[in-house]
Amino acid sequence: MFNVKDKIFYPHHGAGEVEKIEEIEVLGEKRLYYVVKFPLTETLIKIPADNIDELGMRYLADAKEIKRCFEIIAKGTSDADEDWKVRYKKHQEMLKSGFLSDIAEVIRNLYDRNQVKELSSTEKKLYHSAIDMVVSEVSLSLNKDKDEVKAEVMRLLEGRP
Repeated sequence: MFNVKDKIFYPHHGAGEVEKIEEIEVLGEKRLYYVVKFPLTETLIKIPADNIDELGMRYLADAKEIKRCFEIIAKGTSDADEDWKVRYKKHQEMLKSGFLSDIAEVIRNLYDRNQVKELSSTEKKLYHSAIDMVVSEVSLSLNKDKDEVKAEVMRLLEGRP
């Protein structure tokens, strides 16, 4: 159970903060909802409290997890799937998992793939979404400027062998 002011991560939306918890009646049934504000996109989303596990909502990563994320981006080896459809589906599932390490792998894999052959517009969108998710989580978790975090991610990618 999350509380007001808790900082959370929600797959496909990134990092946010629980602004309030409210009871809403839907189809005659009252349910609790987390009202979460996502600073990266300045959006508010109501998330049903009774299925947050299935939806992948979690607390933000700690410094150790963030360090591991940056190591994956900086030093890992990329996935060699040639078929873009297979790659895309795999990467979508990794983003959906909400795990910071999986999102870091998506960034690294698509960055490396783009160095070999330009990404399709669909994969470019996925790549930028993954970067936005990492930037939002790291900046909110460590209270850092989003532009600084994005510059650090790009520096790590560009500095790889």
